[in-house]
Amino acid sequence: MTRDEEFSARWESEKLIYKRWGGHICRHILATLSSTFTPAYVNELLKVRVEPRLKDTRKLIEKAFYRRKAYADPYGEITDKVGIRFVVLLGRNIRHIATAIEETEGWTWSKDRDYEEEQKENPVTFDYAAVHYVVRPRNDLEVNGFRIPAGTPCEVQIKTLLQHAYSELTHDTIYKPQMQATPAMQRNAAKSMALLEATNDYFEKVFDQVREATKAVRVITAALSMIYTREIGLDPHPSVLEGLLLEAYEGLAEEDYESDIATMLREKTYLVDNIRDRVARQNPLFAQPSILLAYLDVEKRGRAALNRWPLTEAEMEPLLNDFGESVH
Repeated sequence: MTRDEEFSARWESEKLIYKRWGGHICRHILATLSSTFTPAYVNELLKVRVEPRLKDTRKLIEKAFYRRKAYADPYGEITDKVGIRFVVLLGRNIRHIATAIEETEGWTWSKDRDYEEEQKENPVTFDYAAVHYVVRPRNDLEVNGFRIPAGTPCEVQIKTLLQHAYSELTHDTIYKPQMQATPAMQRNAAKSMALLEATNDYFEKVFDQVREATKAVRVITAALSMIYTREIGLDPHPSVLEGLLLEAYEGLAEEDYESDIATMLREKTYLVDNIRDRVARQNPLFAQPSILLAYLDVEKRGRAALNRWPLTEAEMEPLLNDFGESVH
């Protein structure tokens, strides 16, 4: 058996071990983020599906034996046999995933690449920017019936959506030995990275401005979500519909709406059952926290509430029916 065949055979026999290890890291980090923030925030935070990615056997052999870099122990020294990408929108979001990695006690970690440190060392250079970790189990670990030996590596990349696009563009050109990058290619790559950094800065400024502008409505949604969870017994799922409802009913929130909603739901317990039933039938409207303001408006004004309702009459019909009213 040749050197390449031996390497390939070992990799084929251990692939599932690496995949299980990568999957374990994915699940742990996602669970940590969900417990630190909320599942809804985590879904919004991550812009690309997170899953372990095994290195192609042919590419792994090329990296081990057919590059300028000579490994004393190719199999042991190559740390990206399995990798995970966490892709976020803003540069500031990278710290959330980094903290989840660094504060886990069950594994060791090292940074292969840290763009913040690289920028400090070379402030006038614009280059590929991301954070790369190598994560290894501190001790032997069993995952789904597979024993993961201590020290098994997994590369975890954390990058912004802009950085991800850049790395996809340059992956097999600027930073890979299959092609010798020309000065013009390197110059254009540096210019594009400078543009990405500037764009991220503008993204963050816009994000802060939007958050400041929507602070009041987010406070209302948070308060309504607590009432919804307590009284309905379900977790709400705010979507674009929440924005439409709040735009229409924000004025009601200036009154003593919290106690009024609680009283309404406790006096008319059938409303709780109806909301639960409609959520169970996958009606997203009734999973919005602000649907409670719409109900309150119907209770107070009956059919006149149609004047404020932001959607179609057909979508208002169930709310009116709950109070013995109809759009006609």
